[in-house]
Amino acid sequence: MLNIIHLSNRKDRFKLINNQLIAQGIQDYRFWEGIINPKNPATGIAKAHKQVVLWAKEQKLCSVMIAEDDVKFTGKGAYDYFLKNEPTNYDLYLGGIYYGRIKDDNSVSDFAGTMLYKIHQKFYDTFLSINEEIDIDRALAGKGRFIVCNPFVAIQHEGFSDNKKKHVNYDICLKGRKLFEGQ
Repeated sequence: MLNIIHLSNRKDRFKLINNQLIAQGIQDYRFWEGIINPKNPATGIAKAHKQVVLWAKEQKLCSVMIAEDDVKFTGKGAYDYFLKNEPTNYDLYLGGIYYGRIKDDNSVSDFAGTMLYKIHQKFYDTFLSINEEIDIDRALAGKGRFIVCNPFVAIQHEGFSDNKKKHVNYDICLKGRKLFEGQ
């Protein structure tokens, strides 16, 4: 099941994510209300992600997949490709990143990008203990075995960011990266 973090007031994002779900043929999903912290957006984002991980831990799930509502799959069949290429040993399996040096084994020790990822149960407690005062990916740096799906299957839609409080487009960060283009 794909767990999607979504702010219900963001009708534009709801339309985007529904289009992505239809295009990828994703039928097993659940929406989770995003959390806003006006004083520190990073705290709200961390809490929103942690609510899903805590639920997975309480349900004793061996892993849980999380997406943000601005996820953009890079090609037809990208979601299935992500699922079929899940590594056997990981803490986080990432659909794509905007920052981080990818090693030959597709691992990274530091990254930016939580638009799509799968977290293994052995990493739940570490994830739940991260500092909520800084961006979630910054708080995770160096804390686990992070594997990136390469080519990337997920990037972030361009648009207004509730985190940055402005229009963002991170496509420039994809220069030199391989994107899954479809099957």
